[in-house]
Amino acid sequence: MSKMIVAGAAIYAFVASAGEVTVTKELQAAMQDIAVHSQVVMVDGSGATPKTFHEDSDPKTLQIVMLAKPSDGAAQVSSDGEVIFLQKDTSEKEQQSLFGRAFYLKAKAREAASQSAGEHSSP
Repeated sequence: MSKMIVAGAAIYAFVASAGEVTVTKELQAAMQDIAVHSQVVMVDGSGATPKTFHEDSDPKTLQIVMLAKPSDGAAQVSSDGEVIFLQKDTSEKEQQSLFGRAFYLKAKAREAASQSAGEHSSP
């Protein structure tokens, strides 16, 4: 139940701040599904930066990488939403925003994959 509340808060925070993107009800439902069913995996970020980190390529996981030092890079989400990079001083509000962005990117990828699969199965 608490995972659902955290996921809902992150998605709500993202949707509320997403002025430049359109979040349809379907996309919001996909984000919620991804948030609830993703396995969150903490990864040791020693020596890793957002440019050098190699993700696990498993769409069922969301990797959280704690960067060792500020010079390793800013708190951010990978372009595919599979990895969230955090600094030890990343605020709770920013973390929620990053989680929401990750769920959004993963939902958009899922949407694109299903549209692509639909195009391939059309006569």
